[in-house]
Amino acid sequence: MDQTWNSYISSLNPNSLPRKVKVTEGNYFSGSLNNLSFSNGDIMTVVDLIPSHIRAEVMDGEQHLGTVTIPVGYEGTFRLIADPVPFKTVADLVCSVHVPQGPAPRRSLPHFKNLVPIATVELSKVLKERQILALIGLEEREGKQLLRCELATRQPPLQLLLPLDCCGQFQECQDEQLYTMDTIVRQKLLTGRPRRVRVARGNSLQTLSPHVPKHFNGHLVLHPSFLVMALLPGEYEISIPSNLDIRVADVTGLGQNPGKFMTMRQIYSMERTRFPLRVRVTSVVTAEPFLLQCGQLLTVLETREVRKFLVTELSGGRTRRHFLIPATYQGSVLWGGRYFRMVSDITRAAQQGQVRFRAHRDYSSPAEPFTSFATNECFVTLQKSTVTAEMGGELHRVDALRCQNIATNALATFPLFAHGDFLELALDPGVGKLQELCQVPRLPCHIRVVSPDPTMARDPLFRTEELRVENIIMEQFLIVEAETWPERMLEIPVEKTCMEVLVVEERLQIRYVRWGPLVAPQEIEEIPEEEALTYSNCLIAPHPPPRPPKPRSLS
Repeated sequence: MDQTWNSYISSLNPNSLPRKVKVTEGNYFSGSLNNLSFSNGDIMTVVDLIPSHIRAEVMDGEQHLGTVTIPVGYEGTFRLIADPVPFKTVADLVCSVHVPQGPAPRRSLPHFKNLVPIATVELSKVLKERQILALIGLEEREGKQLLRCELATRQPPLQLLLPLDCCGQFQECQDEQLYTMDTIVRQKLLTGRPRRVRVARGNSLQTLSPHVPKHFNGHLVLHPSFLVMALLPGEYEISIPSNLDIRVADVTGLGQNPGKFMTMRQIYSMERTRFPLRVRVTSVVTAEPFLLQCGQLLTVLETREVRKFLVTELSGGRTRRHFLIPATYQGSVLWGGRYFRMVSDITRAAQQGQVRFRAHRDYSSPAEPFTSFATNECFVTLQKSTVTAEMGGELHRVDALRCQNIATNALATFPLFAHGDFLELALDPGVGKLQELCQVPRLPCHIRVVSPDPTMARDPLFRTEELRVENIIMEQFLIVEAETWPERMLEIPVEKTCMEVLVVEERLQIRYVRWGPLVAPQEIEEIPEEEALTYSNCLIAPHPPPRPPKPRSLS
């Protein structure tokens, strides 16, 4: 069934992208699209939705006070209002809620409360009512799509798989996190339902609209607009406004059969029993030189998920370099202790035991009874406490960490918002492999490579002064063979490759005896700082540091 372009875009959920659509009515001419026109029968593939701006209704209870336009880059923060209407099936959840496509910080996962007991063939026991589920991701098993969830209140956390036809009453939990408008429109919208938010304390929208009262305690109803990123046949990627005056019909195939156009993400999501398969490259969109060209025939052998470490070089006086290092790295490393940016980070680590640490910058106390510290001073944690301090002419209750100076035995009290670039004093610095020493609870941490990887002709990490292991990421690859290079396997990164292929044949009867076991990519990859920043939240959930108390007149 066809519909207007605007209503179709409003119905899309990031979980469902990419989608192939056919224009059924209307023409469009615009200089912004280089005079491209869309008419009946044209085909395009919607690959992404880019927020352009947000129109918000200003509501005081049921009273409508006006509207305000909020830029996507607005720096204020907002708190979500939980949607009161439960979802009746898992399929309803998946169609409306943004489910992560890869590793995501636990605090940002969508959480839903199950209001009724649930029993399915996939569950080993009945899921009790009022249990809270964190939505982790989508999986396909034996041709059936499943939603992976985690019981958030269970220790240790218990993961389970729910089929899309599972019935229940899934109600959104109240989220106490604060989000920017950009994060909300990209990750926290509910497709088909209005998203309501409250302005966080300390923020004001009066600079955007006179309709917002000075001490506004109501809520906003968001109506975002998007630029639609779409692929045209060939190599053209364009952006299209969501208010385009055309009608379209979704023609995305329900099955992934030979003769279908597919993206790298869709190929990766196919059942493993359908590999190897032969495909022909139909479009490649890249700003950099790429080995594969349109028309090439590829044999996709299998999929691989590769665990990698994001590492930053800390050598003094040089430009910082960033690396992605596979977990199979065989060089020997000396563990140099965990890195803590804030006192609040040390406080969290101290919950598992006493922490000894060194400050790597000076800090001046803002008030009594807090303590200043200097670079290279060393301390050991004692306990967290709450103290009263006069700041800005007002008394405030402030969370603090009590410590002891290792050199002088003097007691010290640091506010949790103090910034010191601290490094843990490693009492027993062990030498071992990267994968053994750098587990998630011990990151970020400092290391030094003491012997190179013997499998490499040149190890770029050897002889660096110091490295900081920032994070762990999971990269997804397609392992392929190209007709033009029959003796060489290629690894195509799924998320970094914008390529469309035509599936020619599935379940090829081929034995790859000459290859033996397929080996995942082993190279150390140097990446630019911009790319390193995109990996900063992949697996380890950074905790936002507490802020110094504000004067009550501004809160």
